Amino acid sequence: MSLNRRDFLKAGAVAAVGAVAPPPLLVRLGRSAEPVPPLDDPRVKELALRALDAARAAGAAYADVRLTHTWVRGINSKSSIGNTESLAVGVRALVSGYWGFASSAIWSPDEVARLGREAVGQASTNALGKPRTVDLGPAPVVRDGQWQTPVRIDPFTVPVEEVLDYLQSLVIYTSLFPGASAFLDCTFTKQEKIFASTAGSYLAQRLYRTQGTMSVDYQQGHQRGTLGVGALRPAARGWEHLLDAPLREAVPRLIAELREDFALPKKTVDVGRYDLVADAPSMAGLLANTIGSATQIDRALGYEANAGGTSFLNDPLAMLGSYRIGAPILTVVANRSEPTGTATVKWDDEGIAPDDFPLVDQGILVDFQTTREQAAWLAPWYAKRGRPARSHGCADAPSALEAAMQHMPNLTLTPGREALDFDDLVAGVADGIAVKALRVDMDFQHLNGTGYTSRFYEIKKGKRVAMLRAAGILFRAPELWKNLTALGGPRSLAWVGGSEPKGEPTQTTSFSVGAVPGVFKDVTLIDVTRKA
Repeated sequence: MSLNRRDFLKAGAVAAVGAVAPPPLLVRLGRSAEPVPPLDDPRVKELALRALDAARAAGAAYADVRLTHTWVRGINSKSSIGNTESLAVGVRALVSGYWGFASSAIWSPDEVARLGREAVGQASTNALGKPRTVDLGPAPVVRDGQWQTPVRIDPFTVPVEEVLDYLQSLVIYTSLFPGASAFLDCTFTKQEKIFASTAGSYLAQRLYRTQGTMSVDYQQGHQRGTLGVGALRPAARGWEHLLDAPLREAVPRLIAELREDFALPKKTVDVGRYDLVADAPSMAGLLANTIGSATQIDRALGYEANAGGTSFLNDPLAMLGSYRIGAPILTVVANRSEPTGTATVKWDDEGIAPDDFPLVDQGILVDFQTTREQAAWLAPWYAKRGRPARSHGCADAPSALEAAMQHMPNLTLTPGREALDFDDLVAGVADGIAVKALRVDMDFQHLNGTGYTSRFYEIKKGKRVAMLRAAGILFRAPELWKNLTALGGPRSLAWVGGSEPKGEPTQTTSFSVGAVPGVFKDVTLIDVTRKA
């Protein structure tokens, strides 16, 4: 009997999966334990309604419940395989203007009823404080709503050995280029989630996210460098996200890009102010960490002060419609509807269908990210514009174990009108710097920032003529965006996956940012190795 390569991989993969796969999860919906039922099993709905009945009977003015069933699979080209599966149920209750929340990893009728009572107990204790009211705003009732991320291939139906074969074939292909090697990994996430409320909504969603990395390492003489393939950034897609990515085509392109870098002279930083050309991923990072974070209304009002930080947009009602946050060419739109965006859903974690809304319109701050309760905080601004105080559908949480709170939607930087890309923008700068793949760090208020990367370039007469060692930038968010002078065109738009920790205990959720290259004037270039 002979074994071919696929048989060998399959045998190894099966052994690896067996070694890391957790035992199957069981629930107790009746007298005995059984596998987790599918979303459309009527007993799952009964479980959710039981939690709501318990909360209502205990005195909740309003309550909602979320149930999540989450799978995560990680595989890399070195045959490392990991699988996790988890359950969660969380109940939120409102009593006399105060919230209570209780959650568990157990699905059973007795447990969800206990959580309903516990959430009301917490809210009642909180309500002993200063009296307050909560205006939740409109929430159209949706009965038995169903939706799933429109993936072409469910990654959890793809045999592990097939994934390994695909990853390792790319490693082998890359090795055919002298001096080159590659490493790949991928992570698949599927989450089934139920939402039900005492208002009458019952919603079921199945969400997918696929992401990965492919790094190409290349050595030429004494010089060595590594670049990653952006096509595998997180996306709301299935196995097709890897299959459709032009990974083979990317290998010679990345090698050529590294050779270009190797050929450039290396210079120390001449500290000063320069025109800066940033590529699309760099612009996405700048956008998310400045305007994206700063337009979260809970940050702006100080509710994140003991956790993820506040916002320089600290007087929302006074700033809306009048505060210039950027140049007139700057328009930023938020949504949870982008087809492959990792924040995309049909309904948020409060049962609201999100809308698309501008945050910045031609440089002016015009809105904030909101949930049901938060929308009422901006009611005077919405009334002034003839709009109802409606949630933008930004409530989210990693699973039902965590209380839903306001998290980042997808963001889009509206492209410029001219058909320009990164190289075109570089060609328009006589004396300046260019940057690729900038890493952004912000302060507590998301006002002052720094940016670092190993890929800073000196520009002379419209060309990149040298690489800058130990370079970084310093900036203040408002001045940065007010100094935006040019943007790439629609064809230069690239989508980048992001994540942001928030809250205490920390929650981390995913979102996507669509951005184009851009040019800023008067950006401060620093030497990151210089000590004061």
